[in-house]
Amino acid sequence: MKKNVAVMRKERIKLMKQNSLASGILIKFLLRLVVVGVCVLFLYRSGVALGVGIGGYLMARCVLKVIRLSIRLVFTILSILFLLTTIAILTTIIF
Repeated sequence: MKKNVAVMRKERIKLMKQNSLASGILIKFLLRLVVVGVCVLFLYRSGVALGVGIGGYLMARCVLKVIRLSIRLVFTILSILFLLTTIAILTTIIF
């Protein structure tokens, strides 16, 4: 009897993991859909042309990509400087 309970418990845990993965993906998809719907509704109510809304979205996306790229560049330079100083300190200690 105990083996059956353990097997059933493992199967239930496995099923819960599968359900949580699918529900997480669905929640993300639905949230994106709701955000897009609210944006479209706002553009429709404000009377702005659809092209202007799409252009604004693309501009904001490009600006965010440039900001993300600059942050990555700064952190890359900082990591290289950190490695160089570490190597310099170690070489002065060893030699």
